[in-house]
Amino acid sequence: MEILRKFIGNRIRTIRKRKGMTQEALAEKADLMYQYIGGVERGTRNISLDSLEKILIALDVEYNELFPFNNLKDNPVDETEMNKEYVLTVHTEFLRSKSLEEVKAIHRISEEILKSFGRQ
Repeated sequence: MEILRKFIGNRIRTIRKRKGMTQEALAEKADLMYQYIGGVERGTRNISLDSLEKILIALDVEYNELFPFNNLKDNPVDETEMNKEYVLTVHTEFLRSKSLEEVKAIHRISEEILKSFGRQ
């Protein structure tokens, strides 16, 4: 469930920042503690459905904005923020399962690939 917690937390953080809100402002509007919001955004706190609903109402977003209901394998990643956040979350969890040497090698390879495209 850690991947799901981190994904939800990343999405909440992204939407909150896009709306120009601080964690404190979101917490006040959702009637929650700002420390709880921080923990949810980091993926270290479990979130109840009731709290999730309060946060979505406070952010003035619909459920479908939080969860991408498309499959990355069937629908190639487009440049939307939602898919980027999802891919980053999945990739981070993938890297966590690797040794430090493997992570460093993957990083070097990624840098070389980006250099070949003229980007870094």
